[in-house]
Amino acid sequence: MRPRHINFLANAASSASLIFIPLWAAQLGASVEQIGFIFAAYNGSILVSSYLFGRAADLHGSRKILQAGLVLASVASFLQVFAFEPATVTVTRVFLGFSVGMYPAALLAYARTSDRAIGPFAAWGSLGWGLGSFLAGFADVFAPSDARPIFILSSLLFLATFGLALSARPEAAGTFSIPLFPVALIKRNLPVYVAMLIRHTGANMIWVIFPLFMRDRLGMTGLEIGIAYALNPVVQFVVMRQLDRFRSTTLVAIGLIGSALTFLSFTVAQNFPQMLLTQVLLGFSWATLYVGSLQFIVDRNPETATAGGILDPRPDHRRSPVCGGQLPVADVRRGGNVHRRLRGVLVRAPDLAYSSTSSRNPLRGLNARFNRIESNRVRQISFSVETVALNRWPPTTCFSGFPAAR
Repeated sequence: MRPRHINFLANAASSASLIFIPLWAAQLGASVEQIGFIFAAYNGSILVSSYLFGRAADLHGSRKILQAGLVLASVASFLQVFAFEPATVTVTRVFLGFSVGMYPAALLAYARTSDRAIGPFAAWGSLGWGLGSFLAGFADVFAPSDARPIFILSSLLFLATFGLALSARPEAAGTFSIPLFPVALIKRNLPVYVAMLIRHTGANMIWVIFPLFMRDRLGMTGLEIGIAYALNPVVQFVVMRQLDRFRSTTLVAIGLIGSALTFLSFTVAQNFPQMLLTQVLLGFSWATLYVGSLQFIVDRNPETATAGGILDPRPDHRRSPVCGGQLPVADVRRGGNVHRRLRGVLVRAPDLAYSSTSSRNPLRGLNARFNRIESNRVRQISFSVETVALNRWPPTTCFSGFPAAR
């Protein structure tokens, strides 16, 4: 079984149990602050696990790490069924985050030797993400406001993925000598790491409350939310398969510009069809940024699992830095002016990512061209969108930082 097929099922399992977490946590009595903390704790456990087991995969071989992560993820996903209040939700999400953080870097190392082409490998992962999103939305039709069938489905998908991973060919233990804190490796990949860090911090400010926004502001049903989430990875699947012929640095630059425009578009979407259009733009921008970053890592690092573990190589743009889970909560407490701060983070993210790197930055040649584009186009667009957003949604907003539906 090829790595892309394992990636397909693993991402279907992961996405199925993720979409409705904010809604599920709210039903169990979690406040907006607690939902933000649950996301931050989940992301933090992924961050730690992804690095530790990425390094372990390079030192001891990827096959065992891959299989162990999938088994634990199946168990952790099922345990979410027994959560009954915010504290137990947090515990089960942290366990799941630690489990799903184990296998992606090992899978990337396996794909480097078996799949070769990074674009198709990433594309199948995105298609799996779309399948999981659609199945979660479909399950909500038959069991509205009940997340337990979704968690059981996710657990079974992880178990099926483990069955596929049993056919992964054994490999010798790694021959790398990797320090616990690989300074040289981090410096080598700093441009991509910084770009992803800033992009994901801004993105997770949206994802942590995005389902609540679609349900309570736009009036979307559970099925419509699932369809919206599923469309994004389907677009990714189509785009990613065409990207291997482009340079990684070019793809990263395009992805950063597209990300800035995408998140600005969320401020003007007013209904289900308009939200679908934003998902198409999101799918294209993430496809270019993600494949470009993966190609950058694979081309420049023999210790692929360690480098990929720091990057966290999955098509789930919701796997973001810990601080992104808490920033929107702070905005809600200060009056809910989330859109202004989102615009500031996301529009400046590409420029910050490039300018903060060293003189040896392999992306540095794109700086002047990118800065001109960002300055002349993105800032003008963002200023106009922010003006419209602030006029429509003043700082004194209501539920979860969103304006009341009209």
